[in-house]
Amino acid sequence: MCYQVVERYAVCRCLYHKHAIDPCAVYGQSGHTVQEKTVLVGYACGIHSSHRPEVGYGMGVLPDSGYESGVYPPTR
Repeated sequence: MCYQVVERYAVCRCLYHKHAIDPCAVYGQSGHTVQEKTVLVGYACGIHSSHRPEVGYGMGVLPDSGYESGVYPPTR
């Protein structure tokens, strides 16, 4: 079975990063599907976190994975 890892923000579920498909031997054949595996990262996206300015790192906010933000390792 083929898998695709999709990272989503933990609160709003907006897309953070969609990884390439990890293909299996029958990838691309008729009727074969790709199973999406969701990993929750961060807290909320920039659009949804701007509604809660009182929330800051260390107050219930989880660090992101660093893929899209370009910050690795995540900073405090």
